[in-house]
Amino acid sequence: MQAFKNIIWFLIALFSLTSCIDSYKPVIKSNDKGKYVVMGNVDKNDTVQTVNVSMTSSISDPNYIAVTGCSVEIQNDKGINFPLSDNGDGTYTGKIDPQYMTPGSAFRVNIKTPDGTDIESDYDTISSCPPVDSVYYNQESQYTNNANDENKGIQLYSDLKGQNSDSRYYKWTLTETWEYHAKWPIRWYYYLGTVYHVVPDDYSKMVCWHTLLIPKIYLLSTKNLSDNDYKRFPLNFVGSDTRRLEYGYSLLIKLEALSHSAYVFWERMRLNNNSNGGLYEKQPLTVIGNLHNVTHPNIQVLGFFSAVSSHTKRIFIHPIPGLQLTFKDFCTVRALRKGIIELRGLDYIVYLAGNDETYFPTVYTRECVDCTLLGGVTDKPSYWPN
Repeated sequence: MQAFKNIIWFLIALFSLTSCIDSYKPVIKSNDKGKYVVMGNVDKNDTVQTVNVSMTSSISDPNYIAVTGCSVEIQNDKGINFPLSDNGDGTYTGKIDPQYMTPGSAFRVNIKTPDGTDIESDYDTISSCPPVDSVYYNQESQYTNNANDENKGIQLYSDLKGQNSDSRYYKWTLTETWEYHAKWPIRWYYYLGTVYHVVPDDYSKMVCWHTLLIPKIYLLSTKNLSDNDYKRFPLNFVGSDTRRLEYGYSLLIKLEALSHSAYVFWERMRLNNNSNGGLYEKQPLTVIGNLHNVTHPNIQVLGFFSAVSSHTKRIFIHPIPGLQLTFKDFCTVRALRKGIIELRGLDYIVYLAGNDETYFPTVYTRECVDCTLLGGVTDKPSYWPN
């Protein structure tokens, strides 16, 4: 669910840029604010189906504006309705019996908002999806605008092997997780004039795991290929200038089979998010989805509701032979030239170096002993290897 919410944040940021722009200053028309944004899908391989309803916000003050209290139901092409429950945060979830989720089945979403607005999507049809084939990496380098600025790392690839009965349109969604460590346990600290000794050493914030949805959109069409397969499709690049590869890296790959209309929508979203040009170097495309404001036809509804089938695969990478890591270390150490007297008057905890017997006149930054400060959590994922 958190990954789905991250996608919504990413899409809202993109939709905030769909108006015309002048040099150096975005111009947002008044009717581009306060539009409904609907994102969701029916996935043949998911047990819970999710739809998100929100409102666009100002580009100068981007916020996620959830719309709660809606009546949301998914309808199939046989006229059977599947109501969704309001989770209170803009997401609506429910289950659909797998017997209705066969390739060739079509679905749409119907929404009634608290202000009486009726929103509905076009029907979208489930296509068959092949399993995720081999995922692998090569050690490669990437260069910034400065051709001499080399960043070594690993480039991940995946092979696609589809049948003629499978879709010809595909989207990959990537979620990465990595393990990282603080340098030392909590042993000594100063607080309000007193030095405290922690016995035994506190290792509770030494090891963390950080999980992020990769926002880049990965798309492939095999429509114009003789066979429904593709070798070495490039996924994400993980550079040596991050700590992702130090103790273990995992990538969850989700491959979705799309309809042609869904592929067109995501391709336009991808072009809007193309990072090769700056924000003011080109005019963003207005991304038209398959949603309609039935009550007020002249007001656009942003987003897309799709029917897909999918497969997932998780890989683990560690170690990377011969790859030297060059990431910035946020842990810094400072010697106290005058000793502990330098800390007088401070009203916050200061961590000190030391051994089992005594502390040293040396201060650690909090990142040296608390890995959670870099965004991760100390709960080991259930899928993480021992």
